[in-house]
Amino acid sequence: MTQGELDALFTGLRGKLEELGLPLSREIDPQPVVNTRAKRRLGCCIRREGRFTIQVSQSILGDSQLLRATLVHELLHTCYGCQNHGKRWKAYAQTAGEALGLSITRTVKAEGEAQPLRREEMKYFLRCEQCGAVIGRYRMCKLVKYPWRYRCAACGGKLQRIS
Repeated sequence: MTQGELDALFTGLRGKLEELGLPLSREIDPQPVVNTRAKRRLGCCIRREGRFTIQVSQSILGDSQLLRATLVHELLHTCYGCQNHGKRWKAYAQTAGEALGLSITRTVKAEGEAQPLRREEMKYFLRCEQCGAVIGRYRMCKLVKYPWRYRCAACGGKLQRIS
């Protein structure tokens, strides 16, 4: 997909959302940015100095339905009070999804994509000494570094790092 085609799609979707009466910000950059480095996300909405920039991952440019859903998802983040995935954002997403025939969700499973996002294996595991529950983590975090500071959510037992 060329930048011109992407711009036209973006402008069309923005217009349809405005026709639905959704309160999109007037301070949105007119062209979405293609992010060639994004490996774990489909898109993002960045706010700097009162202006919103929409980015989409290069990996989804070949899947028109996923691209359309991602652009709408990110455009909805420009609405007042919708910088997260709270009740207001979900209500707007449902309205937009029904009107446009799209599934606007908070997350997407990577298996169905033509070029899946990078899949990581769990690197760190902890086990509860009391109930045996295993907790996995993708990255080094305080829980992995200092398991003795935390307790099992299920039973309150002590945690021990096993790998």
